[in-house]
Amino acid sequence: MILIAPPNHPLGRMKSATIADACKFPLIVPKAGHTRDAIEQLFHERRLKPNVTMELDSSELLKRFVAADVGIGFIARSNVEEDVRAKVLAAIPISDAQIRRDLALVFRKDKALSRASLAFIDIAVKHKSTQELETAPTR
Repeated sequence: MILIAPPNHPLGRMKSATIADACKFPLIVPKAGHTRDAIEQLFHERRLKPNVTMELDSSELLKRFVAADVGIGFIARSNVEEDVRAKVLAAIPISDAQIRRDLALVFRKDKALSRASLAFIDIAVKHKSTQELETAPTR
């Protein structure tokens, strides 16, 4: 998970930000779910009160409201790659915390998978390997 902000936002110009930095700005969060729980836990652990200004049901809506400079948000890095390349959003790593989301692929072993399913699994595994390489500490 990372912070997102418009590119011209004060956080958008930073190489990384802390949870305390995020408290200084209006925050847009998911209405419910694991991501919301993780965000609330981060602020609670640091005894910080987030400035939640909006709760949304969709990560796409969250991205659009952040791009419109309504607030900043937390989102999975993979959800904003295209927006960052297009310079619609800035992705800011969180320097004092890691919010992990574990994802899994589930399928029935007793059923044959289609070529599309096998291709999807191949892409997902390659993407996971790429992400692990990007986040691995260097020695």
